[in-house]
Amino acid sequence: MDEFKAQILQLVQEACQHPRGSLERKRKLNKIIYLIQKSGKLSPAIRLPDAEEALQQTWIYFCQNLCEATTAKEAYNPNKGCVTCWLNVFLNYRLKDIYRKRQEMRIKTVSPLIGENGEEIDPVSLIPAPPEASPIIKDIREWLTTEAKKLQRIHISDRPDINCRVLIERRFILEVAWKEISQDFGVSIPTLSGFYQRRCLPILEEFCKSQGYLD
Repeated sequence: MDEFKAQILQLVQEACQHPRGSLERKRKLNKIIYLIQKSGKLSPAIRLPDAEEALQQTWIYFCQNLCEATTAKEAYNPNKGCVTCWLNVFLNYRLKDIYRKRQEMRIKTVSPLIGENGEEIDPVSLIPAPPEASPIIKDIREWLTTEAKKLQRIHISDRPDINCRVLIERRFILEVAWKEISQDFGVSIPTLSGFYQRRCLPILEEFCKSQGYLD
């Protein structure tokens, strides 16, 4: 078992020792979420414009079923594979569901939907609201907004558009692959990744520590 998997497994064991809903368990869960997102090991097989919805569903599933089976048939079982493998299976099923629903909506928009009383139904009203984000994601999003100017000042030389605010949002929050970010900005992956590791992650980690998500 590599160091990352061993660290995550240790945190899982520690989290599950605390009662469900307790502050101690929430902190451990948020730390696991942070480390997995930082590692980039949660990788959707396909990218969709609204893939963030699937990611948020995955984190909710993680919190609800890591220690006890709340919405799943069984809780996470470390004997069947690592946490990231378990989550990637769920994530890619959710992405397929979103793609299928999108295709169904396209078909429905061709012909109007008619209700029981003969009224036309707006298909958009049938789309469920996206799930609530995890606390750590909420806090980081708010931080990216309130500290936007400060974070935007930290950028790659001669490329103010490639700054810490943009990279943290795209890489950590949305989990966009480096290959896609590289293509969007026309900058090599080593340059982007190196800047992110040296300049952006330390700032993000400092914020997470200040909020009690990291020790």
